[in-house]
Amino acid sequence: MNQISHVDQCNSPTTVRRLGRAAFCCSLAFLSAAAFGQKTGHAALVDPSLPKYTSEPVTPPKPGDRGYVMPDGSIRIVGFDDMAGMVDRWDKLFTSTHANVKFTPILKGNGTGIPAITYDMSLLAPEGGGATLLDLLPYEKIYGSKKDPVAALIIRVAHGSLNPTAKMSPLGIIVNKSNPIKSLTLAQVASMFSTGSGSGDVTGWSQIGMGGSFAEKPIHPVGLYYDAYQRPEDDHMGEYMMYRKMGKFPGSVFSPRYEQFLHYDDVVKSVAGDPLAIGIVALNKVNSSVRVVPMVGNDGHTLTTGTVKELMANEYPYERDLYLYIRREPGTPLDPLVKEYVRLALSKAGQEAVAQDAKGYLPLNAADAKKELEKLDRASTWAPRSKQGPKLNFPFPSPEPEDQ
Repeated sequence: MNQISHVDQCNSPTTVRRLGRAAFCCSLAFLSAAAFGQKTGHAALVDPSLPKYTSEPVTPPKPGDRGYVMPDGSIRIVGFDDMAGMVDRWDKLFTSTHANVKFTPILKGNGTGIPAITYDMSLLAPEGGGATLLDLLPYEKIYGSKKDPVAALIIRVAHGSLNPTAKMSPLGIIVNKSNPIKSLTLAQVASMFSTGSGSGDVTGWSQIGMGGSFAEKPIHPVGLYYDAYQRPEDDHMGEYMMYRKMGKFPGSVFSPRYEQFLHYDDVVKSVAGDPLAIGIVALNKVNSSVRVVPMVGNDGHTLTTGTVKELMANEYPYERDLYLYIRREPGTPLDPLVKEYVRLALSKAGQEAVAQDAKGYLPLNAADAKKELEKLDRASTWAPRSKQGPKLNFPFPSPEPEDQ
């Protein structure tokens, strides 16, 4: 925004006369270079060790053979709208080596892809942050089993974004700028925002060693509505925290003291105006009116704040990533078209497509891509469904993508 306003100012006649034509042109050249650097900056993040994509021949199904094949023979892909840019690039890369395949992307929103793969209406499902339990319920009832309750194959393809325009960003813990707290652990955050964890609820700042003006003062936890039915700005936040970050599944429920808002901007304003508040927000919605609390990272000792470097190294505990959910049917081999498409997405060319995305999503490193490719290979054939009892999959485990 600052660069845009600066360019607008430079375009005014008064400024042009003051600087002179030469100085004005130099200023524009510098700003254009800076803007270009921002647009292409993520290209430098692509790991040169990522595997090169070598295409394998694949024959697409004909209309009528699979539900995801459109009447014109194109392959339908339904899912997260924020992944439209990278999916478009993957589609073009794929068709450049497979002239017999064409795609029709229908990327309208998060959560739309899971129903589509449930009924074979999409090749795969691009998802931001991981599908919710509610999204997966029909799918798991049809394809899950006692042995494999989370039936979909879940492949991570990118890290969340810190770009303010992105819909899927890592979460952060924020406090009022007057709050001197130096760091927090996952367990401390869980105890502040939830109740019934078994380790004791943290309701006062002195319980985590805060003294001075914070001694004996209550903690005011704030964030978005955790109930998706309330239609908060980010309806994945509540389930992510409750089922994945507040203890072993099914985790702990949010505290009755937790104040809920519809928008992250309101959470930030609440914390900025309340010295006793602590909030959960998407990191791409944070501004200078509040302070992000450093978190003890996944290694158990490093303090992290969700920088690009920390996210790409899997060091930050509240990262949220992008995935491809893949339909699997018991006793059937993995769809060869799906496998070839995912191989491309996890290749160097596929991750370059991620790095070029205008939403600022971050590419995987070579080690992470290797892990996902191994997962893909292991899923080439899925064992027949094991017998299910009358309760089916209730409750089935949290759809934690990384646990596959």
